[in-house]
Amino acid sequence: MYSAVLLGAGRTLAVGLFLALGSQAAAAQMLPAANAQKQIFMTLTSIEAPTRKMAKLLFAPAFNGHTEIQLEAVGALSAATVLEQLRQNNETLAQTLGELSAAGWELVQVSPAPLMADKDVATTRYLLRKAKE
Repeated sequence: MYSAVLLGAGRTLAVGLFLALGSQAAAAQMLPAANAQKQIFMTLTSIEAPTRKMAKLLFAPAFNGHTEIQLEAVGALSAATVLEQLRQNNETLAQTLGELSAAGWELVQVSPAPLMADKDVATTRYLLRKAKE
């Protein structure tokens, strides 16, 4: 019985060490404290969904007075139409990231950001930063 308890504790310790030593912090988390206070951050969330009501790019905080940009709904019956919708959304995203870059924003991290269990909705979160002015 004691060996099972020790084995379980050993696994817990090993998993804890792996998570602590093996995980990597986002670049923004590694900023020295003095530099972190001189930065401002923005999130851009891309939501690709089958309805126009949900398909958007969301900004927090607002960028150039906008909190969202409309994307094309992705979910047509034909593969060619879906590919065209995705191409248009990629073009909108690339243009938006270019505008953010020109305004001094630096892309720090990109990660999936599931909003709900709906398999037809794909979300991605972009973390950006720039120096405080």
